[in-house]
Amino acid sequence: MNRKQIILLGYVLLLLLVMGCQSATINTYSDPSFNKNKITKVAVFPIRNTRLAPSESMQINRKIMQGINSKNPSIEIVSAQKALEILNQQKLADDWADFLEDYSISGFPNGEILFRIGDALGVDAIIQGEIVNMYQVDGRWGNNSGETRVTVRYTMLGVDSGKTLWEASSDGIKTTATTLGKAPALIEAINLAQDKIIQNLPF
Repeated sequence: MNRKQIILLGYVLLLLLVMGCQSATINTYSDPSFNKNKITKVAVFPIRNTRLAPSESMQINRKIMQGINSKNPSIEIVSAQKALEILNQQKLADDWADFLEDYSISGFPNGEILFRIGDALGVDAIIQGEIVNMYQVDGRWGNNSGETRVTVRYTMLGVDSGKTLWEASSDGIKTTATTLGKAPALIEAINLAQDKIIQNLPF
């Protein structure tokens, strides 16, 4: 093996050490009555249950909006900041918080509250993301690699029907290439899961 080949092999090994392993899976659900042509305006709320810096949360929210726009540029999007501003002005922020709490427990949307929120925002549907599960472990020499695993879920709620129109859950897994590394940053695993969800948006 000549010197150039040795140098090239060294670069490849270094790249593998930096990148580690990564993967993402996806599960989706669509209500039989869902018609994407009836969705002309949506509100995208901030992703919930995160331990992220404000800039990282903004990045995640921006990515999902860009994903919707790339799938269907004609859909009007109410940003998370604007949606929350409107709810605060209309004194509906507490109602939305109660709705999310009840929905996370029961799995059934409160159609009455959903209609009021949708009417205030002037949208056909609301998209809400959340981090459902989160796991991080640092690498231990000779034992295990560093790993970060998250489950990200996005739900689209129809404000007129009061139904869950569409939902997608994705597991993002990021692992270090050796047992020497710390757990990868949470945002890296979230990005893997979110990218898979964006690929499967129903628009």
